[in-house]
Amino acid sequence: MKQLLTLIAGVEAGFVAGDTPGILSRLLRARLASLVALSALSGYLFAAHTFTMAAVLLTLAIWLLAAGCSALNQLQEIEIDGRMRRTRSRPLPAGDLTATQALVIAGIAIAGGLLLLLNIGLPPLLLGLLAILWYNGVYTPLKKITAWAVFPGAVCGALPPLIGHSAAGGSIFDVSAIILAGTLLIWQVPHFWLLAWRYRQDQLDSGLPTPFRKLSDSRLFAINGCWLAALALSYLLFVLFGMIVSQVLANIYLSLLSALLLAGIRELLRGPQSASSGRLFHLINLSMALLLLTLICDSLL
Repeated sequence: MKQLLTLIAGVEAGFVAGDTPGILSRLLRARLASLVALSALSGYLFAAHTFTMAAVLLTLAIWLLAAGCSALNQLQEIEIDGRMRRTRSRPLPAGDLTATQALVIAGIAIAGGLLLLLNIGLPPLLLGLLAILWYNGVYTPLKKITAWAVFPGAVCGALPPLIGHSAAGGSIFDVSAIILAGTLLIWQVPHFWLLAWRYRQDQLDSGLPTPFRKLSDSRLFAINGCWLAALALSYLLFVLFGMIVSQVLANIYLSLLSALLLAGIRELLRGPQSASSGRLFHLINLSMALLLLTLICDSLL
């Protein structure tokens, strides 16, 4: 216990002269953790159809797990992050935190998330453990071995809505849970590739295996376009299967989704040399936020 208190005191001391909120936000990747937590809440509401204290605990638990796993991932990839312009300002390569401090923060976040899931039930806890093991134990090491680690890594994105569904007492094999988890899985691939495309030189500088060394720009652009098309079709399933009950919300969802799709198609038609990977990246992030917020609002009406 004395050693643990010493470590925590060391973490606090590391923040005294720094921008504490900014450092923590970068280490925990707060915005991404929030999107992951929303996907878990959507899965919960699909089964419960009501917002309870359990929903609050679940959302917090998944946010903590996602944040803790991100911090642990940065600890695993300090050297790689230090080579890339996009990530070298993260707390560890920038020297804002030591590895020990990051480990303590990651451990506290993950332990807190698991304790909350244990309070909710055994199935969510087991799925939460699987998410941690898969992200930090399978996906992260695979990135150093193969350029296609994104495909097994996409499983991580499918687990939060299943955790939410099981937390509400639903089966992870329900159609609604499978469609939501599958949509998150598909979304992961273009999300990763568009970010990698935007910072292509970083990928080459990282020393990691990368598809940019294996396939031409036109081939990668075409493959990514197929994944984006699959994602668009997945979004439509929520209306076709009646998973958005409110007709008003369904119409608003389709209208906004159509606007995002048209903007994305316009960008894709510009071709691999002229299309803005940054704009496409923001468009698919907005589309996922639109889906999750629509599902949450629909479940609460």
